[in-house]
Amino acid sequence: MLIQQVRTSLEKYSEEELRLLAAEIYKRIPKKVIAEKEIDALLEDLQAVLQTRKQSRKAANRPDFEAVAREAEKFLEDAGQQYYFAPNRVIPKSQRPKWRFIAKRLHDELLALGQDEEHLSQVSDLMTRLYELLCQACRRYLFSSDDPFRSVGIKQSQFFRDVVALQKRAGMPAEWITSAIKLIAIQGLYSSTLSEDLIDAFLEFLNTAPLKEEAVAQADRLRRKYAAQGENSRKYPDYQVQERNDTLVELVFRLHMALADHEAAVDYFKDHYVEAGLDAAYREEIKLYILLEKLLRYKQKDLWLREYEACLQRGIKPRRELVKAYEFTQKTGRLPEYIG
Repeated sequence: MLIQQVRTSLEKYSEEELRLLAAEIYKRIPKKVIAEKEIDALLEDLQAVLQTRKQSRKAANRPDFEAVAREAEKFLEDAGQQYYFAPNRVIPKSQRPKWRFIAKRLHDELLALGQDEEHLSQVSDLMTRLYELLCQACRRYLFSSDDPFRSVGIKQSQFFRDVVALQKRAGMPAEWITSAIKLIAIQGLYSSTLSEDLIDAFLEFLNTAPLKEEAVAQADRLRRKYAAQGENSRKYPDYQVQERNDTLVELVFRLHMALADHEAAVDYFKDHYVEAGLDAAYREEIKLYILLEKLLRYKQKDLWLREYEACLQRGIKPRRELVKAYEFTQKTGRLPEYIG
C-alpha cells in the first residue's frame, strides 16, 4: 500500500480506533525493527524525532567546511593576483572565464554553511572577503568583466545583505556595525548600485534604537578617521576622500531621521557634507538642494521652509526648481511631491 493510500485509510477511524490500531501494529513489529527504526522514540516524542531527522538530512546535504574554506582561500588568492585576468601559468586560459561560476558557488556554499554556529566566524570572514574581492573588481581589472556582481548573478545589495546577516550573528554590535559601515564607505560600487542601496540594506539590520545609536557613533568616528587620513596622505585623490565623507554623512543623516532626531540630522548634514568633486562656488547651493530634497523625502515641511529661508538670508540664490517648490508650499500649505 502506498503512503497516500495509508493516509486515506486512516481517515475513516476515530481517535480511539487509531490508538487501538497503533497498539496492534506495534505488537506485530519485530523487536529488532523497533530498535533499528526508533519506533519507541517516535511514540515518546514524535516531533523531536522528526526534527532530528530533518536536521540530519540538512547536515548531510551541506557542503564540507574544510573543502569550501580551502577553495575559497585559493580563489581569493588567485583572483587577487589577477590570475583570472592576466596571462599566467597558474590558471589555464580556458579556465579563467569560469571564475563567475566559482564565485557564485562559493557564495551559495558559504551561505549554507553559515546556518551552523560551529564555523560561523570563519564563514562570515570568507564571505566578507569574497564580497570585498568583487567590489575591488568594480574598479580594478581582476576578471574579464568590470561588472562582477552582474556576471556572478547576484545583486550587490543582496550580496551585502548576506554578508551583514552573517556578521551580525557572528560578532558583537560594535564589530559588525563598524565592518558593515566600512563596506559601505570604502568599497567599489557596481555600475547600477548606489551607496543608498547599501544604506537601505544596512538599516534593515538596525532594528533597535541602541543599534542605530551605535551606528551613528561608529559612522562619525570613521568619517573623522578617513578625513584625517586623506589630509595626511596622497594615497587617496581629493574626490575619493570627499565621496567617502559624503557617503558617511548620508548614513548618519538617515540614522538620525530613523531615530526621529530631525534637528541632529540637519545639523550633521550642514556641518559635514561636502559634495564630492564640485567647485566651491556652487557647493552651498548644491548642499541646499540636496538637503531640501532629503527633507522633502521625509515630509519635513517646517524644516524644509526654515532651511530654505535661512539660505536666502545668507545670500544664497536657489535654483528655479527650488523657488517653484517654495512658492507651491507657501500657496498650498504642503510640500510638492518632488522638486522639478
